[in-house]
Amino acid sequence: MSVHIALLGRTPWALVNTYYASVMKGERPKEVYVVTEKRYSPNLPKITEAVKTISEAYGFSLEVKTIIIPDDDFKEADSVLKNLFLELKERDGDIVLNMTSGRKALVAAAIIQGRKSNVREILYMALLDVQFPDRPYMMIPKHMQVLKNFLGGENNE
Repeated sequence: MSVHIALLGRTPWALVNTYYASVMKGERPKEVYVVTEKRYSPNLPKITEAVKTISEAYGFSLEVKTIIIPDDDFKEADSVLKNLFLELKERDGDIVLNMTSGRKALVAAAIIQGRKSNVREILYMALLDVQFPDRPYMMIPKHMQVLKNFLGGENNE
């Protein structure tokens, strides 16, 4: 079983496009956790819908869970992500961390707390030209997007 943890910041398309790229290269998570700060929580319904739609288009369904952390609360981010990684570690599955859209507090807490877990990939999608910021993955030239796994290698496919 794999679980996808996606950190949502101010750029919803970054989260969705990184998830899309991950699914295109073969990832089939059983669950997705979208973790965000309160200020970005109004984007959660459309993010949840997009993740489910992409998954269904690739022939699988999953549960999307959301976690909202108070704005700029580093201690709470650390505590919540610590508990999430501990819970997921007990299930003995792989974790893919999507940090592309995440804000620093969430990214730092997720990387620190995930280091003792079963994190298989830490994904970041680099957009090489800012003229394509708010477009779906398939509407951005592939050579302008680089999917990087910080635990080993480039996955641009």
